[in-house]
Amino acid sequence: CVITITNRELSEILVGFLIMILQRSYEIMGFVKRIFANGIQSVFGCIAGLAAILAPSVPLVGVSFLFIFVDLYFGYKVSRKFSGNKHFESVKFWRTVEKLGFAAIMISCFTLVDKFIFATYEDLVLAKAAAGSICFAEFISMLEARAALKPNSIITKILKKFIKSKADKYLDVDVSDILDEHIK
Repeated sequence: CVITITNRELSEILVGFLIMILQRSYEIMGFVKRIFANGIQSVFGCIAGLAAILAPSVPLVGVSFLFIFVDLYFGYKVSRKFSGNKHFESVKFWRTVEKLGFAAIMISCFTLVDKFIFATYEDLVLAKAAAGSICFAEFISMLEARAALKPNSIITKILKKFIKSKADKYLDVDVSDILDEHIK
């Protein structure tokens, strides 16, 4: 079966096809114009949507920030004790701001991975692991600062023994050499 189409029929088909596409494109463009008619509302809408997705990770970010600020405070006390400098150094403050930003970004990114890739959004497994690692690192830093401020304190000795016993029990790792090196 062979179908023959004249040039006139072909041009009528193409014109009809183009008119159909243009009508659809006008509908689509009208829809896009209505969405973006007020640009600031669109931007705020996108930000609100992202905030709604990241809302469950806010307590994790808050706890991490708390640990970072407490570590900053102890670091300031150690610096003040050993250097005699009572002024706050801006370089160290900006490092802390970078650390805060990194913590927030890392926890937020892991929240997105939990939601969209691993489907563990209800539990926030990766986000909790990220926040836990940040808090653990800051806790060790606070412990070092505590040992520097009061090396013979009973609290320092108890915390050192507690960390060693928990690492031995749960992680099956001997951390005594690390603790002895950092916390004297």
